[in-house]
Amino acid sequence: MNEPIYIRPIDIPDALIVMQWENNPANWDASDNKSEYQLFDIVRMIEENQNIQRAKQARWMICDSVTDKQLGTVDLFDIDFDKKEAFVGVLIAEKENRQKGLASIAVKLVENEALKLELEKLKCVVHPGNKASVQLFEKRQFVKIGKTDRQFVNDGVYLEASIYEKWVKK
Repeated sequence: MNEPIYIRPIDIPDALIVMQWENNPANWDASDNKSEYQLFDIVRMIEENQNIQRAKQARWMICDSVTDKQLGTVDLFDIDFDKKEAFVGVLIAEKENRQKGLASIAVKLVENEALKLELEKLKCVVHPGNKASVQLFEKRQFVKIGKTDRQFVNDGVYLEASIYEKWVKK
C-alpha cells in the first residue's frame, strides 16, 4: 500500500526548517525544550546523527509522498544498544497536517527502522494533557507502564509524564 508519507534521514538542507519547528513554542508542550536553538545547534545535531551508534540518536524527516514537502520529524533517542531499546518522538509540525493519521504512519515507519537497528523495544514519554499523543501511541499498541521520575513545569506547576512502551520485535 502506498502511504501518504515517507521518512528519510534528516540532512543539512533541512536545518532551517527544523530550527523553525524546534523554536516554535507551540511545539514545546510535546518536548523538554523551553528555549530557542541556534542554527549551529541544529547543524551539529544533524552531523552527530550521521553516526547513530555514537550519537545514540537517529532522526528522520517526515515527507509528503507526492510533493516531498517536509511535514515533521520522527526520531529515536536515548538509544541503548545493549538493552535493545530507545525512546521515540514524533512531530507533525503544522496544525493543518495533524489529526490525519500521519503521525501514526510515521511511528509505524520508525518501528521498522528500529528493527533494522536491531532494537526490540520502544518507549515514549507523553506529557500530561497531551490527549493526541496518548491516542497515537495507544493506537500503535504502546502500553502505559508508569510515570516519569522527571517532572515538567507548566505555568509554575510540576507535572509528571506517562511512560509507554511497545515490543517491536515479537
